[in-house]
Amino acid sequence: MGIAHEEADLRDLLVGRRLSGGIRTVRRQSLAYAYKMLKGDPDHTFGLDDWRTASIDEVVAAVAAGIGDRITDGDPELGYIAPEHTLAGIRAHADALAPFLRDGGGTVLLATGHPTGLLDHYADLARALRNAGNRIVRVLDDHRLDHAVGAHAAGETGIRFFGGVACAFHDEAILHTHRPDHMEAMIAAGGRIDLVIADHGMAGAAIAAGLPTLSIADANDIALFLARARGRHEHVLPIEDNFTPAEFAPVTAYLLRRAV
Repeated sequence: MGIAHEEADLRDLLVGRRLSGGIRTVRRQSLAYAYKMLKGDPDHTFGLDDWRTASIDEVVAAVAAGIGDRITDGDPELGYIAPEHTLAGIRAHADALAPFLRDGGGTVLLATGHPTGLLDHYADLARALRNAGNRIVRVLDDHRLDHAVGAHAAGETGIRFFGGVACAFHDEAILHTHRPDHMEAMIAAGGRIDLVIADHGMAGAAIAAGLPTLSIADANDIALFLARARGRHEHVLPIEDNFTPAEFAPVTAYLLRRAV
């Protein structure tokens, strides 16, 4: 099967599973998150400071450039990401990973604030990168943060790696989080990082630190699109992130096949 035919099949799958096209994340929520970011809500700024000088018009335009949809237009109870934008993001991630998978020798940090959807994807990438001769960073594994993070007091939440992927954890549970604190701690620990692959505040903190980053963003992950529009971040893959990992597996498989 040729790459063009395979990509056409992938487009159908993206739309059929509502990973792109008509998505579950509705415009009303995305717009509400945009306003929260503009107010400096730390759950929505992702560790980036672009919100301080942004207007709602700039933000809406930045999101539209990223997902192919204006979140102020159309039915507010529906959501949309243009499949062509998702496919372009997949191609961009694959092309950025290609030299690491071809030549090895890189140092890569993978992290997710959305483990219930994306952990398997990142773990598969970590395995492929490791097998190609790259070093997968596991900095501050099982380290607890010494300051409060949202509703969690100092020492209650920390970093734990699963399948080579950094996650936030509390007690026995891994957390869904938008906060940048865990990535900020890993970066502050020092050491070489050639590439970060992440989402939410895990990606935002890496972008803020000037690290090459591949990010995944749903339509409501506003700060990442604003950073992209301002030239701070290039490789955003726009896709619905509220899914079971099995639904995303064909995306991972296609991305890795294209990269090698």
